[in-house]
Amino acid sequence: MPLDAEKKRLEARLLGLLHQALQERNRDDIVGTSLELGALYLSGDLYDRAEECFRRVLEEPVKRLARGEEKTQAEAGLAQVLLVRGHLTLAREALERAQRAAGVSDATLLEIRKLEWQRDLHEGRYRDVVDAIEATLDHETVEKLGDGRVDIMILEARARTLLGRHRPAQKLLEKAFELAQSNGYEAGAANARSELGVLLGIVGQFKRAHEHLTEALKSDEGAGSLVRLDRDRYRLGTLFLRMGRWQDAGKLLHEAYESARDLRTLDNRLSSQLGEAELMALRGEREEARDRAMDAMEVARAAGFVRLHVQGLLVLGTVALESEQPKEALEFLREAENLYTRHAPESPMMVQIQARLGRAYDALGEKTTAFERLMRAHNLARETGNLYDRHRIDSYLGEHYVRSGAEDKAATLLSKAAADLGTLGAKYDVAVTRLRFAQLLIGSSRERSAEERARETKLARSNLFEARRLLEAMGAASRLAEVAALEARLHQAPAASAD
Repeated sequence: MPLDAEKKRLEARLLGLLHQALQERNRDDIVGTSLELGALYLSGDLYDRAEECFRRVLEEPVKRLARGEEKTQAEAGLAQVLLVRGHLTLAREALERAQRAAGVSDATLLEIRKLEWQRDLHEGRYRDVVDAIEATLDHETVEKLGDGRVDIMILEARARTLLGRHRPAQKLLEKAFELAQSNGYEAGAANARSELGVLLGIVGQFKRAHEHLTEALKSDEGAGSLVRLDRDRYRLGTLFLRMGRWQDAGKLLHEAYESARDLRTLDNRLSSQLGEAELMALRGEREEARDRAMDAMEVARAAGFVRLHVQGLLVLGTVALESEQPKEALEFLREAENLYTRHAPESPMMVQIQARLGRAYDALGEKTTAFERLMRAHNLARETGNLYDRHRIDSYLGEHYVRSGAEDKAATLLSKAAADLGTLGAKYDVAVTRLRFAQLLIGSSRERSAEERARETKLARSNLFEARRLLEAMGAASRLAEVAALEARLHQAPAASAD
């Protein structure tokens, strides 16, 4: 995003000072102005220009003129650019050089630590981040930390969310938001809102999640931060996927992807790309979804982005399941499980991995293993307060009981799951669960009276009607074809009985 008028005036003044300093060979002004310009370009998401400024300070002949603190600031600025680009190893090296410099101020050291924690989050070291931040908050004064305290609390809450510790994460974020507001720290308040939106979306509080993410987007637009804007676009787009607002989701995810690709901000690009792949899979565009997810997964793996690597495997497993290829799904999902178990065994991601593994084993006829996996996922979701996945797993358990011939249990679970998911506003999941419930009622093999059959037929019709209404609004063509096939069976039923 171009610099606003005020920042453009500052840029022009600094460029003038730098030009003059270079002509006069003024050490202090060459180094100081380069650092100021680098910080200015960072604030405007102009990463190529920022990198050029920081490298100027770190390379000869300017390097020999820079003091230890100035070299450290340049290394930290360069590390920030490298993190955004997804170059985790190079960022680690820059941060190590920054820490080795002599005479570094406490403020700069805190910035270095924050960058290290961001890198650790990408690499899946969530517990290390929590421990390190707690130690920092215990030993540093509020006055010394300043606005950095808000940033640190948000990083800790992010790590806790990724570990599945939702309640303490929510308390931290609410406290960080209040602190940022009271101090007039708008960027901190927006970041806290964004993380709250993610967390509340995970646990199924879609309305509150929507409110927080919408407010975060407004703040991003006002601040002119494309990186924050892209982040919150894909986060809101992901929420809209769950809410059944697929047109809005597609628009936001595509905007985030295009912008992040142009900016070369890897986290935002891969996150939005995986969101687009998930949407394609839901719409029945499975080949396209597989290609998009495979590309994102491979890039994330090469970059060392653990969570996005695992998320890519999870999407690939889901696409394989929807394509009726459970063996292929198992390969992706087992790899995801093996990788993420050592990082976050109780995380929302692990809940989804276990649930998908249960579905894959069910499709292969391995009923005992399927039930064990589904119950493991259900217990994890219950223990971490994850209502959304808990209700979805109820529907998967209903499908499991259908395959096992326990129709009464299946009917109870599917009916309950549809109602519970409806209270959350998870429209697609409601539609699919109603579809499965209708399928059970229509294909039931148990003996029943004519009155019971008539009642079940009426119930199947009402569930199909509601499923069709929701799926038509979303444009879920492949699911609508299933609805049409079941409706045709219902229409044929009277004729069959008349014969």
